[in-house]
Amino acid sequence: MAELDTREQALAYLAEMSPAEAFTVNRFPHGWVCTPVLSPEQIARDQGLGMAKLVIDSETGIVYQFPSWSTPMVAEAFTEFKQTGTRRAGRQIYPYQWRITIQRTSEDDQTIVYQLTAQSLTDPPEPTQQHPLTIQKQTFRSDPRDPLSRIAKSYAEWQSRQSNGKWPETATTQV
Repeated sequence: MAELDTREQALAYLAEMSPAEAFTVNRFPHGWVCTPVLSPEQIARDQGLGMAKLVIDSETGIVYQFPSWSTPMVAEAFTEFKQTGTRRAGRQIYPYQWRITIQRTSEDDQTIVYQLTAQSLTDPPEPTQQHPLTIQKQTFRSDPRDPLSRIAKSYAEWQSRQSNGKWPETATTQV
């Protein structure tokens, strides 16, 4: 596990996770509350509204994503989690737990069907999951709707928006 005692170590760890983003970090007894730094263009487009906060657990190196609460509120919620095991909010986003790959198997004007393969990155690993994923192009509804399928659907939808409506033939993301 990475050393996470200093601001520089916390920032270097975040750079491993998300090299294209900059963060401000604030120390609290159990780790670091991290806030993405926005560019002037992002600020002008109000992209900071509702922006999630991250927490790096300095004991484990696990990074959790929290709602757009104030820094003290996030630190308080995480401290409660560490002390009681009760998690009000926050979900692990790093180290990644799954590698999700989708491969297009069919497409028409209304739907696109992918073969989803989700491989566990944990130790010990969870069983690999494989199944079809059907996405309605107009409504973005999908079947099935389990958490990994929803992530794959969102990623495919994002990729399609990045390429002017062309859905990816294959794509891989990690969560």
